[in-house]
Amino acid sequence: MTWLGLETIVVPDAATALKFLSAPGSQIKLIIARAQIGKEQSASEIITFIKSKEIETPLIVIGPGKEVPGSFAHIKNSLQLKTMIQGAAKALGITAQSMLEMEVPEYYPIPFSYFSFLKRSVCPVYQKDKKSFVMLFETMKDFSPNEIQKLAEAETENLYIGKMDRLEFVNNLTSELMATLKDEDLSLDEQLSAADSTLMLASKKLMSMGITEETVRFVHKSIETMKRNSKSNTKLSHLLDRLFANKTSYLFTHAQILSYVGLHIIKNIDWGNPEQEEKICFIAFFHDISLEKDEYGRIKSTLELNESDFNEMDRALIENHAQISAELAAQFPHAPMGADQIIRQHHGSLNGVGFSEHFGNNVSPISIVFIVAEEFTRIVLKYADSEMNRSQMIRELKEVFPTSRFQKVIELLNTITF
Repeated sequence: MTWLGLETIVVPDAATALKFLSAPGSQIKLIIARAQIGKEQSASEIITFIKSKEIETPLIVIGPGKEVPGSFAHIKNSLQLKTMIQGAAKALGITAQSMLEMEVPEYYPIPFSYFSFLKRSVCPVYQKDKKSFVMLFETMKDFSPNEIQKLAEAETENLYIGKMDRLEFVNNLTSELMATLKDEDLSLDEQLSAADSTLMLASKKLMSMGITEETVRFVHKSIETMKRNSKSNTKLSHLLDRLFANKTSYLFTHAQILSYVGLHIIKNIDWGNPEQEEKICFIAFFHDISLEKDEYGRIKSTLELNESDFNEMDRALIENHAQISAELAAQFPHAPMGADQIIRQHHGSLNGVGFSEHFGNNVSPISIVFIVAEEFTRIVLKYADSEMNRSQMIRELKEVFPTSRFQKVIELLNTITF
């Protein structure tokens, strides 16, 4: 509805969908069906039906499974929502221009049922009172349970947001919904998209709310997912291919590859153990957690920051992000000992402010592992679009860190599998 102006009817299986398609005067313009629901080959059943009835309604198949002959498109990762919206627009001949010209009311209706998935809104929420609209909830203020209960009892159909806020609201709602999905219900690719969304949501919540029961749950889920992704891919190239194929954000891609590389080093170093594995994954998650935008995460030096066109507020956040992230990590319940200090110093500055090209001799062994892993991750992503040459990448790494303590750790990357 938000992007294409389409009303949707959601049904649980193919049999129910066929009833809608069979109804006299059916106005269904597009069908989006999961390839398989349980044991039911949902999309195949629908395509067989519409062919037999000579119905011309296009079908977009989502989720893992075989290609369905006769379908308009098959999107293997159903959480690639941008791709799905683009496919739906193409199927119906909806152009970018027509989307821009779509008429939107000043107060945009949001079905009340969605608010059961939210604890607060990223923009003001309004209630319709006769002919006017009255603000019900302020931005980022927790909803009153009593107020929500009253609205439910009154069988409220819609609440409203300003039309200029609708995209931000819907994006946030989508992220919240994706974070509730269980991994066992998702394909591996869908798990990546959900994990990406959860990381970005965790970042926003930590920066706006700090450490709460809610944010702790998000952090644990994100770290466990990144660790599982690292361990389930025997080759770094396989993980990279999946991340790029699913168009994950730079910040998530960076954190995921960093976890993979860090775990590889810990497994191969003589003092590595499960406790250190937990620590390296925790640090990989938290080190850039205060950066909410991909373009912030790409800055890795004072020179890059000075040459950027960010405003003063953005520059201050980027310059201080290691300190801010470390403070959040220090407040986290049962955080690995010393993790906040490593996060604070991961750009070489002892106080977590700015970037340094030199690392002191007092850097701890686990700090060296993380610093090497992050620089190697940066190099990996630099060469991601070309054929990666491990020897060349390690030579670059050794040029950055010429001291023996760093080079001993770098040598362990000779065994990483591309």
